[in-house]
Amino acid sequence: MIELLAAVSVISILAAILGANYIHAVHRADAAACQQNLRTVFTALQSYRLDYNHFPPADGVADAQARPDHTEYGCGPAANGFWSGVSLLLAKYHFCSEESLYCPALKRRYQNSIEAWPGCRDTQFAGRQAPQWRFLRFAYNNAAADAGGYSGGEHNIDAIIDDDVWLVRCLHVDVSQFDPARAIPFPFEIEPDEDHPGKTGRGEYELTLHGSIRMRRVN
Repeated sequence: MIELLAAVSVISILAAILGANYIHAVHRADAAACQQNLRTVFTALQSYRLDYNHFPPADGVADAQARPDHTEYGCGPAANGFWSGVSLLLAKYHFCSEESLYCPALKRRYQNSIEAWPGCRDTQFAGRQAPQWRFLRFAYNNAAADAGGYSGGEHNIDAIIDDDVWLVRCLHVDVSQFDPARAIPFPFEIEPDEDHPGKTGRGEYELTLHGSIRMRRVN
């Protein structure tokens, strides 16, 4: 009996170690894949700009096709419905794949379906359940045409030259301030650093207008 208990204890310890290592490995894989997607999106946005002399307008509504013509509160393709997303025009015109327009950590975790807001009328998801990841595309520092296009985001990204402002982010906003029922955590855990000793938190990757990628600590 003692030998059996000892064997069970050893197996339990090994299982705990393997589980922790697996979770850590998934986290690192998500982080690497997210950064790679952001690099791909940056190249796609720059290529689009070279061809059309401006950045693409954002998609203001979550749909299976590009929607640069309309913005709808609660039904945007990013930030769980509360922000405009990087345009599907990049995929339509083969600047990158649609898969590249998502943070892998968020897309993997939110395969469940949620009820589309009433504002999603005239979309593929109108009046029915939609995959939640459809509302979790990379957030874009731009707006749909009806909200001012490149001049309607937080910054006029077509006019900025010197400031290294954000261009694309994993999630961008704390959704709980708009709808607590749809709030989700930011995708990445952040280890303590010199500026935050003894403190862990969550954050997101942020692609800047100049192409650099940095971790943005949120809490």
